[in-house]
Amino acid sequence: MMQCVVLRCVMAAALLQATTGLHAQTTPLPAGTSAPAVDAPASAATLLSQAETAIALGQYDKALPMLNKAIEREPAGSIEDARIFYDRGYVEQARHQLDAAEADYRKAIVIDPKQFESHAALGRVLAEQQQWKDARRELELAAKLQPASGDARQAIASVARTLARVDAEMRDPAAASDALLAAIKLTGEQPDDTLLAGQLAEEEGNYPGAEQEYRKLLATDATSIPAAEGLGRALIHEGKFAEAESALHPALLREPNDPTLLAQSATALAGAGNSQAAIAQLQTLHRQNPNQPAIARMLADLLSGAGEADKAEPLYQQLLADDGNDSDLLTAVGENFTREQQWGPAIEAFQKSLQIQPTQEDAWTGLAFAAWKNAEYPLVLTALDRRAQTLSDGPETLFMRATSLDHLHRTKEAIEYYRKFLGVAHDQYPDQQAQTRQRLIALQR
Repeated sequence: MMQCVVLRCVMAAALLQATTGLHAQTTPLPAGTSAPAVDAPASAATLLSQAETAIALGQYDKALPMLNKAIEREPAGSIEDARIFYDRGYVEQARHQLDAAEADYRKAIVIDPKQFESHAALGRVLAEQQQWKDARRELELAAKLQPASGDARQAIASVARTLARVDAEMRDPAAASDALLAAIKLTGEQPDDTLLAGQLAEEEGNYPGAEQEYRKLLATDATSIPAAEGLGRALIHEGKFAEAESALHPALLREPNDPTLLAQSATALAGAGNSQAAIAQLQTLHRQNPNQPAIARMLADLLSGAGEADKAEPLYQQLLADDGNDSDLLTAVGENFTREQQWGPAIEAFQKSLQIQPTQEDAWTGLAFAAWKNAEYPLVLTALDRRAQTLSDGPETLFMRATSLDHLHRTKEAIEYYRKFLGVAHDQYPDQQAQTRQRLIALQR
């Protein structure tokens, strides 16, 4: 009996101890103490804030996982969701993941169509991918909206500058100029604006205007290679070859192996009549860039024009081996054969050129001359007739036509064209004029 009482007392004591321990866990802890921390999932807002701090520090690898979690936790379709997608697109663009960035910017726009930042960023991404038409649409939409934060004038001016470059790529210099002017009105003219203004003036054929812009830029930055190249181009187009060479010389001293500068300098030298210096420069450039067709072509053309057709021929043949369907190249080859007095190969090259591009005026002229020298008079008349569809006859072609008709015994027509030749020769062709007068006497007997 006593044992049962003791047992009941022990059990009661154990139960009391157990309930007392449970009560201690469920009541507040005394002041100055703390319970072990239990991790609660961070909210989307917290993750977004942390991610944007990382983005500001350029810590994109750290920001991206937080943005992914924020997307999972933020209710779909909320304004904050649009902000998160924009931020993720920004990170992806910074990491050159353009397809992913484009997709996220589009998601942000679907949620919030009036979000300036996403339209502007999407326009830039599309421009990077050379999707000019779509880029232009997004940039125009952005230009009509207001930025959510930051310097609004700077943000809108940046969109206008991007739009100007897109318009320039779309060969719309007038629209590009308007966009550039809008940007300058907002934030003043920047060096890149001056460079673009020069390029746009070139695009419109306004070479004096381009020259002015490039000189303005060089006055503030004498080391600008793009400005030196632009000035060289503009001056060459204006026929100011000596000035172009002077403008390019300082840039070449800084960048002696720059292929664009070397090519422009050679063009300027050739235009100024210094063909040998131009050839020497291009030969150096060709040795440095043996697989650049544009350089080989320039060198071949200069050699041919300078009376070194034999040195030009292997260059032309190599160019033909790489691209035998270039009409302009075939015409140049025909002209080089003409200078070498290889009339048959010249005729063949001109005919191939005309099969590809029947409106090649230089090829018709060259074909007429080579055929005339090769005594193929019916072909001369055919070539001259086709040429006459777009070009008027001059003394040389009138003489070729008259002598060809003469050889074909088409006397009446020959007399007509001999007389036309004498009417425009103006004592500039003494040998041909003397021959013409003799033939007219003979034909009219």
